[in-house]
Amino acid sequence: MFILKLIGFILLIIISYIAFVVVVPPLNFPRNIPTIPFYVVFLPVIFPIDQTELYDLYIRKSMEKYGAVKIFFGSRWNILVSRSEYLAQIFKDEDTFAKSGNQKKIPYSALAAYTGDNVISAHGKVWKDYRNAVTNGLQHFDDAPISKNAKTFCNLIKKRAQNGESSIQMGPLSQRLALDNISQVALGFDFATLTQDKNALHELLVHIKKQIFHPFFLTFPFLDLLPIPSRRKAFRDVASFRELLVKRVQDQLINNYKFEQTTFAASDLIRAHNNEVIDYRQLSDNIVIILVAGHENPQLLFNTSLYLLAKYSTEWQNSLRQEVESVTNSKALADLPLLNAFLFEAVRLYPPLSTIINRCTTKVCKLGADIVIPKDVYVGYNNFGTSHDPKNWGPTANDFKPERWGSDIETIRKNWRLAKNRCTVTGFHGGRRACLGEKLALTEMRITLAEMLRQLEWTLDPEWEEKLTPAGPLCPFNLKLKFKERVPS
Repeated sequence: MFILKLIGFILLIIISYIAFVVVVPPLNFPRNIPTIPFYVVFLPVIFPIDQTELYDLYIRKSMEKYGAVKIFFGSRWNILVSRSEYLAQIFKDEDTFAKSGNQKKIPYSALAAYTGDNVISAHGKVWKDYRNAVTNGLQHFDDAPISKNAKTFCNLIKKRAQNGESSIQMGPLSQRLALDNISQVALGFDFATLTQDKNALHELLVHIKKQIFHPFFLTFPFLDLLPIPSRRKAFRDVASFRELLVKRVQDQLINNYKFEQTTFAASDLIRAHNNEVIDYRQLSDNIVIILVAGHENPQLLFNTSLYLLAKYSTEWQNSLRQEVESVTNSKALADLPLLNAFLFEAVRLYPPLSTIINRCTTKVCKLGADIVIPKDVYVGYNNFGTSHDPKNWGPTANDFKPERWGSDIETIRKNWRLAKNRCTVTGFHGGRRACLGEKLALTEMRITLAEMLRQLEWTLDPEWEEKLTPAGPLCPFNLKLKFKERVPS
């Protein structure tokens, strides 16, 4: 009886919420930009449609005409932007369009409990303290662990192929690689997912991500306020994961004073804590976000890169293989024109985070010449829309064309910088809040792809349905590849 009453109560709340909050945006929202129907955000939960198809069907026309739309997401109405001029304004005016992550937007949610207050989401002096603590470790790092892990990763694939596994689902395996890279390069310990098929911390992470990113609770995060047993368990599991992760860092860097002799990002965070710049909760939150963002985004870009190299294998896999074959110095990979043009095009075509809504207006303001936005409104940007806008990229905006970046490395680098400065590619964000992990992520891609190209050939599994993820992070959905070991030349 209690369960039935609870279900009825929850349904009543949802119906009331939909009636008064979800269907139409607030009356003070700008009237001169279109409203995306509220139900659009729910369609991938009901129908087999990926987020690029959703964008093309319901958002693209309005977004390309007006540069901004009103959209319902995460239990509230937001302003979503794709026009590069608007993005440049948002990135420049950090005080008006202030960073405001889940810890402020939905502080009661399991997602906020997972990521906490961190260098990506914080604002003002707090953000500066976090940035000062982690920048050096994320900009200056030893890439030897990445090279070692790339070889281990290739050996795992070859072992599976030798054991008769004709098709390999890449998501779980690439996550193990990304976790080992970020833990060894930035956090000072070995997650050991590549060398251990059963890893307690990894299994807990996989488990809580399924709970946290459940589409229903992402759409209605206010339900985390209710005494729903599965959500109470999600909070407990998140707390257990965070405790285990911080304990690993403590065992590897703090208890033995190793942090005093190392330059890991985690070491600098520990020093900031010991100097009373940040408290223990802030230390924990930033250790967690370095692991979370530091493995998820490279994993997404890696899967996208493998997909594109499989889809265009005749032209690009063979060309890149010839370019990297004789390069043994990992630093020299940054000077290879074809490899870098390919990676920049992969970021442009499928930015790992297609939509980001984590800025909140601190006052009534004007976006562009005439879009008046009230105070306390969340403003986000659609990276996919920006990098597929014909105004930015011409009639081939939707095409995979790495050659658009140039033919020599100087031109390619210049065009990449210009695209970021002009906000026509925002996969690594922009302005003062540009992603601190860009250099590390691209280094991971270069080293790992080069090693795979030397050792392996791969194609799309013909039985895999070619689709992208339905919502959230953007990459091929449940990508499956067929591998063949190469004979060394």
